[in-house]
Amino acid sequence: MKKKMTKFILILTSVSFGLIIVLYMSLEYTSKPEFCSTCHFMQPYVDGWKTSTHSDVVCTDCHFPPGFKSKLKGKLTAASMVVNYFTGVYKKSKPWAEIKDESCLRSGCHNQRLLNGEVKFKKEIIFDHEPHVTKLRREKKLRCTSCHSQIVQGDHMTVTESTCFLCHFKNQPEDTPINDCTWCHDAPVGTDPELLYDHRFVVEKEIDCKKCHGSMQIGDGAVPIERCSSCHAEIGKINRINEIEFIHLNHVTNHKVECQSCHSLIQHKSVSKSAKIVPDCQSCHENSHLPQYYLFSGTGGKHVPSHPNPMYEGGLNCQACHVFHSVNGENGDLSQTMEAKAESCEICHGKGYGKILNQWEKLMLKKMESTESALASVRREMQLSNVQDKSRQHVESLIEEAGYNYQLVKDGNIVHNVAYSDELLLSVHRNLKSALKSLKSDEEIPDISSYGKIVPSECINCHFGMEDVSVSVFDINFSHNIHLVKNRLECSQCHSNRSQHGELLMRRSDCLSCHHTQEDVDCESCHELQAGFYSGITDLSEEEIPDVMYEEEVTCAECHLDRSKVSATQGRRSCVDCHDDEYADMVFEWQDSFNGQIGKIDYRLKQVRVDDLVDEHKQTYETIIKVINMIKKEGSHGVHNIEYVTNLIDNIEKGLNEISTLE
Repeated sequence: MKKKMTKFILILTSVSFGLIIVLYMSLEYTSKPEFCSTCHFMQPYVDGWKTSTHSDVVCTDCHFPPGFKSKLKGKLTAASMVVNYFTGVYKKSKPWAEIKDESCLRSGCHNQRLLNGEVKFKKEIIFDHEPHVTKLRREKKLRCTSCHSQIVQGDHMTVTESTCFLCHFKNQPEDTPINDCTWCHDAPVGTDPELLYDHRFVVEKEIDCKKCHGSMQIGDGAVPIERCSSCHAEIGKINRINEIEFIHLNHVTNHKVECQSCHSLIQHKSVSKSAKIVPDCQSCHENSHLPQYYLFSGTGGKHVPSHPNPMYEGGLNCQACHVFHSVNGENGDLSQTMEAKAESCEICHGKGYGKILNQWEKLMLKKMESTESALASVRREMQLSNVQDKSRQHVESLIEEAGYNYQLVKDGNIVHNVAYSDELLLSVHRNLKSALKSLKSDEEIPDISSYGKIVPSECINCHFGMEDVSVSVFDINFSHNIHLVKNRLECSQCHSNRSQHGELLMRRSDCLSCHHTQEDVDCESCHELQAGFYSGITDLSEEEIPDVMYEEEVTCAECHLDRSKVSATQGRRSCVDCHDDEYADMVFEWQDSFNGQIGKIDYRLKQVRVDDLVDEHKQTYETIIKVINMIKKEGSHGVHNIEYVTNLIDNIEKGLNEISTLE
């Protein structure tokens, strides 16, 4: 009996010890980023983490506060999330992580951050963590994630400047110290040629920054009540929107809710408010810039209505754009002449805005060349014509006026007012056509209104030619031409200046509410990538492998029955309308197999030492990256054409085998 008891105890001990080992290994594995990334809705956050400064920190170091008790609590929460994931309950909620300050300030991480004092942030902006984290700011208790957040997917735990602007600029009286510019950045002083303006005189005379810069704020940071309903459905909670102290305590201090989730954006940038500031180039260059001034002010053309540049009406002078020194001679000496460049736009409007200049010049160059050719052609017709007396005088006056307006655009430089320049060139062509008609000539001149059409919006003052630009929105090809020119929609139907210039108001559902309610929907015009996979014809492979249903001419709408909510799940449900019930399970199997293969490829790609690859293998690697990204972007997880996707994945794996540098 005693031997049996001893044996039982040994077995029980061994089993318990084995369970402890399994439990410990499970805890360790589930703490690794590889496990966290298995849930598909976490992928954008995991991708952002991989490229962040925290890429060498495992997820649980931040998402679980220090201490065994916190880790155990976190594991239990994570276990419930796993259960929710496999049962599908997670679809009813959003992933919402609350990072405690203790995680950030733990030993070995940022525990010394509060002792560092003032630091340079960027663009010489001064910042001090200690008063922001340990003291109330505008009577509110902030936490690390109040400023370090992930409002934009792809940037993991980065400083969100818009949060700074909300606190420093919202509802601030003019005389409050927090509005003092030098709290954050010193006045730019010095003689560096790259310095746009030496503010030494301003500092000595203590001139208010707003005397020159005007308001430095766009947007008011308002909280539209509609934003409450994006999280709350209870009317009682939404009605508490005016309880400011409670709202901030509950959302900012007690829970991690980004400021931008509730507040509209505030931008910190120069806004000209004075219409009294006019260009004064004549003080230095007498009468040498009249064409430029005429275009900028939208005047000077013959029989063309005035159309001032919005920046002229806003009070900007020439020096607002002419901020770069031109270069003299081969030695590259800086001259006293100030010139404007594409970068001038970006100083006020932000990076990338200079591309608009290239768009203007590309479009207007065609119009200028066409106009110059047409003008020369009509002048030749005039010389060959036998028209006399009043008819000849009328034709001469038409040609003279056309030549004047053309020269005004040429000398004035279209960038000073592209919309007015276009109106002048259109008037030139109208005059030339009238002249040819009076001359009874068979000569024809091109119609320049066939490109760069004026669309029904004042936005054309700056975004000239945008109607010929197609962009990707919500991963869907969007044609401005179809919407602005063909259907005559206003720009304001999709864009707004309410809180940010040109911010996109439309959501994907808004697009669907229009397009998917039409009787005849051309799915391919928007979903080009998905259509390419379905037909098996893309630039990702020379081999064409159409899906079997594509060959049978099955249309998108025959699977995606409910256009109001086109989704993969809804598509799977429609399988049973034509196939047996087991066919829907096959679709799940395809997707599971696809996701597993993609996961393995992602893992192998991380092991590739790109810098060690020869040029040939680098090209192969870049091709693999392009193909895998397009496969992911297509979004059907292989369902639209499993054979074609499998072929692409096989080619990727062959390429990886060629360049593999796995340890």
